[in-house]
Amino acid sequence: MIQVRAMLFIVLTCQCFWVSAEPIHLQLRWHHQFQFAGYYAALEKGYYKDAGLDVIIYEGTPEKKPVQEVLQGHAQYGEANSELLLERLRGAPLVALAAIYQHSPSVLIARKDAGISSPDGLVGKKIMLLNQAVDADFVAMFNNEGIDIDRLHIIPSSYEIRDLIDGKADAFNSYLSNEPYFLKQQGIEFNVLNPRNYGVDFYSDILFTTEDELKQHPERVKAFRQASLEGWYYAMDHPQEIIDLLLNKYKVNKSRDHLNFEADAIRSLIIPDVIDLGHMNPWRWRHMAETFIKAGMVENDKFLQDFSYDPDPKADKEKLLKYIRIAVTITLLTGIGTLTLLASYRALKRKNKKASRNEKLLRLAHETAGIGYYAIDLATGLWESSPLLDQIFGIDANFDRVIPNWATLIHPEHRQRVLDHYQDVIRNHERFSMEYVITHPNDDETRWVIAHGYIEYDKADNPVQLVGTIQDITERKQAEETITCLNEKLKKKVHRQTNELTASNLSLMRKIEELRRSKHQLMEREAKLNSIFNASVEGIITIDMFNIIISANAAVDPIFGYKPEELIGCSINKLIQSSPRETNCCSLPHAAQPVSQIQEIDGIHKNGSLVSLDLSTAEYSIDNEHYFTHIVRDVSSRKQREQKDKKHLNELAHVTRLGLMGEMASGIAHEVNQPLSAISSYTQVSLNLINIDPPDLARLAEILDKTQQQALRAGRIIHRMREFVKSHAQKRSVADVNNLIHECAGLCVGELKQNNIKLTFELKNNLPPVHVDQIQIEQVIINLIRNSVDALKNLPEKQQRQLTISSRLTLNNDIQVKVKDNGAGIDEVQKQKILTPFYTTKADGMGMGLSITRSLVEAHEGTLNFNSKAGKGTTFYFTLPTEKI
Repeated sequence: MIQVRAMLFIVLTCQCFWVSAEPIHLQLRWHHQFQFAGYYAALEKGYYKDAGLDVIIYEGTPEKKPVQEVLQGHAQYGEANSELLLERLRGAPLVALAAIYQHSPSVLIARKDAGISSPDGLVGKKIMLLNQAVDADFVAMFNNEGIDIDRLHIIPSSYEIRDLIDGKADAFNSYLSNEPYFLKQQGIEFNVLNPRNYGVDFYSDILFTTEDELKQHPERVKAFRQASLEGWYYAMDHPQEIIDLLLNKYKVNKSRDHLNFEADAIRSLIIPDVIDLGHMNPWRWRHMAETFIKAGMVENDKFLQDFSYDPDPKADKEKLLKYIRIAVTITLLTGIGTLTLLASYRALKRKNKKASRNEKLLRLAHETAGIGYYAIDLATGLWESSPLLDQIFGIDANFDRVIPNWATLIHPEHRQRVLDHYQDVIRNHERFSMEYVITHPNDDETRWVIAHGYIEYDKADNPVQLVGTIQDITERKQAEETITCLNEKLKKKVHRQTNELTASNLSLMRKIEELRRSKHQLMEREAKLNSIFNASVEGIITIDMFNIIISANAAVDPIFGYKPEELIGCSINKLIQSSPRETNCCSLPHAAQPVSQIQEIDGIHKNGSLVSLDLSTAEYSIDNEHYFTHIVRDVSSRKQREQKDKKHLNELAHVTRLGLMGEMASGIAHEVNQPLSAISSYTQVSLNLINIDPPDLARLAEILDKTQQQALRAGRIIHRMREFVKSHAQKRSVADVNNLIHECAGLCVGELKQNNIKLTFELKNNLPPVHVDQIQIEQVIINLIRNSVDALKNLPEKQQRQLTISSRLTLNNDIQVKVKDNGAGIDEVQKQKILTPFYTTKADGMGMGLSITRSLVEAHEGTLNFNSKAGKGTTFYFTLPTEKI
């Protein structure tokens, strides 16, 4: 082994001149710890530098996995587990350079009190795993044990062993070198499920690169591998130095005791004293591949070829031939010497060699199988035992090994039977095999054991020695008892279920007949629905969660100009500018339009023109997949008719207003003309009387008195006309202000949609009712909404147009209603005149709207006010008293 390491170092030194010193990135699997000791040693002891390599080591995280990092070009080299072979078999261009760990440290750990002692016990339990690719050895173990992985409750690993301790998981993916230390420190007993015990023995912590790196830089790959292995040799020989390095330089968050535990566990997995570091057996790779294929994780092993890196295949062949020639020569020389030396001692050496070999094999077999052995000298009554037997019996080196003390180790209920059996064995000269219960002398723990053995006799046929083996079969006995109990329960259950099945067969036959009839009815309904679907005048389009059209009926052709088959697989945005699921209805308070209500949207015709549509949407799920069915109707002609009717109504309203104004003007002129004429005449007479010398003051006073009477008459005429215009016949009733607001908003919804205005409500609940003329208050709200619409429709199209209506109860117990917009606002000059009659900011306005609105509010003992800021919008608000309710 030392010679191999020396040769590696020499090769590294000799190759320095041709390896470039560009930065080389090595991606580890996890945070810095002793698990990666060899790479730190190669870096710190200068093995990489001597090979001409500038290496940067990156620690891993849950997001930075080595295989992905190397494949994506973030690192040239990485260190991975069996997922490396799995990804290679799936076509990834990966190459294994060296298998550092000959056995995988990956195990599942369960708390002992969870009762999980084998993979079968995991069914239905919560198991924390990374994923099925990284934890491929566990998946293979489940497959070997015939466990359907769908029966396991697998949850993503939290990387926190505390979740196992706290019961958030029943089994936790762990490393033999890490998590067991934490559990032992906290005194928590646990069971280990090692895939090696179930036919899955994989390589681990495999140094790898890509085919491209090997092709472009073959010498660099070779140098990097050799320097890394030299580092591992150094780390295995100097573990304490590496632990100091981890604590002082890499600031590893582990205690020295923990790192020592990790180093010991890793050494048993690498076994550097037995196998060359980095050794890879092609047959073992093939076995791993076959395990993946058997588990259904890959289809075949066609990508396995050239997966395992050979640094110098030609040299290996020459070295092998050389070794064979040397071996043959040594064999011949040894054979000649052996024949000469063993002529006289052949029998003795054969006997000693065979005995030694048999002893070693027997010891190995016993330890592997968990069998302890013993020998009792029947003459002295003393006995000797192996360490494993002492462990089974729960005794130590100080235990007094005499036959009576052996008997005390047997459970009282079994003791006499066992002793009698030994006597029968001695008398009958036969081998023995028996099962009985023992009791540990220190803690009274009971265990089932099975004993095998025989008696040795001297030439006089006297028994001299009893030789036997003891094996702990407690778990087997418990399993047998469990199986017996389960078989009994199963027998009863089978009997019960047989009766139930017999009874349910008749019911099942009836249900099959019902299903047959239902299927026939379903086919009839489907045919009817298909007929309706294709005959409908509305377009019916179904999309999935990704807005992809999966079906459409024939009615989409006249609406959009596309045949149904042209739309399958296309996005709904090809027909509708925005997803109907995201369209908000401005007439609904606080929420988006439900999918079941009709929306007005614009569609896109095949020729590029816009089509006015009414759309309703239904949402449903099939096999946990969500779908949306849109029903669209072409309402272009209706929209045109509405526009035409609206224009006609506006013209009629304008004519009506002109007529009313004309009639009012004629009435005022007719009634006021006479007193005004009289006033004019009296005024002229007064002027004439003033000019007389001397003036006739008495006559002048009389004429001025008549002038005053005519002026008062004109005032009464105007007052009477004003009273005629201002109706005092109010029809008051109890009303809810919020309901009035919703009704008014509904009347204005057409104007809001037409001008793309978003309406929002901020209405307080449980407001007291008001006693008002509902028609007049609705007229007030409508006037304020329309004023805001006029202010908003002049905003740029891209600017959001917002209108907010709110209600609340004031401190004076009045109800206040606000209508707020984000329009251009009112300047300071307009603020002074905005509420006065005949003042307007509109080109075609009469200036009476806000004046009439204020009059209606004041007629209800309320007030009308406003706030406005240029460029920020305007808020009109009025109050209505509640004390007269």
